[in-house]
Amino acid sequence: MRPEVGIEDHKRGSEIKKIFTDALQRDLSSDENLLINKWIQHFTHEERATIINMMKELVNKHKRHD
Repeated sequence: MRPEVGIEDHKRGSEIKKIFTDALQRDLSSDENLLINKWIQHFTHEERATIINMMKELVNKHKRHD
């Protein structure tokens, strides 16, 4: 069983959270923060990098269409 979300997981998820907050243009709620923490704790380094790159691409495409 995987331990609760720790400080290392928090650091790893900070870039993903930043993408969400920048794209949404608001702070995440505590429920949203918890959901993201639980979601990212299962990613390997490579998976996290892939997700970050995909999210950045989506956000950039969205910004170009606005």
